[in-house]
Amino acid sequence: MKEKKSATNPFYTIMHPFNCSYDIRFKEKGNTIFTIIILTVFFLTSIYQRQNTGYIFNSNKLSELNVFLQFISVFLPFVLFAVSNWIVAILMNGTGRFRDIWIYGAYCCVPFILGNIVSVWLSNILVREEPFGGYVQVAGAAWSLVILFIGLMIMHEYGFAQNVFSCICTVFIMFILLFLIMLVGNLASDLYGFVMTVAKELIFRMS
Repeated sequence: MKEKKSATNPFYTIMHPFNCSYDIRFKEKGNTIFTIIILTVFFLTSIYQRQNTGYIFNSNKLSELNVFLQFISVFLPFVLFAVSNWIVAILMNGTGRFRDIWIYGAYCCVPFILGNIVSVWLSNILVREEPFGGYVQVAGAAWSLVILFIGLMIMHEYGFAQNVFSCICTVFIMFILLFLIMLVGNLASDLYGFVMTVAKELIFRMS
């Protein structure tokens, strides 16, 4: 019964990271549909948190919501993590595949999502002197990181120290990839501006 549950229910990961990561990697379990659902809920939760956090704790300008930036702020870090950890696994002989990292990484977002939702609810009934909502949010994030760390260690068959080093390398590569993305984006923007300037000049001279 537990084996079936670990394969079909992402909430199983919250209390059983060892079993869940093992099943995803070595028993071909995990559901990619759930990862899409979880990431979509994560995205919607980020908007909900931005717009509905109690005004005492909310410094955002609600009228300046940019859905595209919210989308990027949720999906880009996740994609960078999955790609970076996969690269590190290849370099350090980790046994986890990209599919395994992607699915388990999405499952690990569940405590963080729940913590964010509860923190929003609390922010609307508490005063500034009672920042328990922030504590709940931090607790959710910490729990997600703990089960992610455990799962990666099992998935890649690393020791504790090796897994710590792998996580540090993953963060380092994430920053490198982010820098390259920004660099390519700036070059593409400059190239677009140059092409448009040349095109306007040609049109002006031909008219």
